[in-house]
Amino acid sequence: MDDRPDDTATSPNDQPDRSIFVSAQDVEDADDTLFAHPPRRVTRWLCDCGEDYPCTDVRFALLVKHAHAESNP
Repeated sequence: MDDRPDDTATSPNDQPDRSIFVSAQDVEDADDTLFAHPPRRVTRWLCDCGEDYPCTDVRFALLVKHAHAESNP
């Protein structure tokens, strides 16, 4: 005898009971998490080349300027 469930076709109206996957405590925890983590506006600076500021070129230029300033007090 085969212990696997039937492979019979189900009608489109038959949907699994999703409540067996999520407990009431899970829903309460999800509500708490969503309340504690609201979205916030973030402002980014963009370099004129289109990358996030400071781009790689600007970082290198700042490094060179800093190294030059330390070597020439």
